[in-house]
Amino acid sequence: MTTTRTLLRFAALTLAVVAISASASAGIKSQRLLAKIAQNTPAPVVVDRGTEMKIAEVVAAKSGATVLWGIGSSMEPLYAPNTAVVITEMAYNQIKKGMTVVYRKSNGGYVAHSVIGEDRHGYIVQGVNNDEADAVSVNEKNLVGVITAAYSANTAGFHQMMSQANHANGKTVAMR
Repeated sequence: MTTTRTLLRFAALTLAVVAISASASAGIKSQRLLAKIAQNTPAPVVVDRGTEMKIAEVVAAKSGATVLWGIGSSMEPLYAPNTAVVITEMAYNQIKKGMTVVYRKSNGGYVAHSVIGEDRHGYIVQGVNNDEADAVSVNEKNLVGVITAAYSANTAGFHQMMSQANHANGKTVAMR
């Protein structure tokens, strides 16, 4: 069972790296960094349309995590718009390169992007589909948590825009 899980996880990570690499027209270009993101960020589980939030909420309730509804395209093709993500609190010093974190902007909005480095202000983050890192570093004050699970009904290449915002219960995280 453990060997099967390991093989399935490896296959999912390999597919994620290939999918991320295929979006070479924009975003992160470093194959090494994309592999690190695929290794440290959970791939979305494909579920029936309309069940994304419900399933994520059940999973989150078991661990006291938070669920947010992903909008925008900055995390494509890893996370499509309309992906429900489970956010688990994590100590700032436990964050690793490649993890996808959620942080709170000064205007109160949430952003989910991947850690690509570190500077004197905190962790440098970037959407995998964005050409540049975010202007804001993630630090102990604005860190919300890490994406530990994701659920998406979008199997069409992860290129459909937000169409189910009313299912988000007012809780969204920007992936722009």
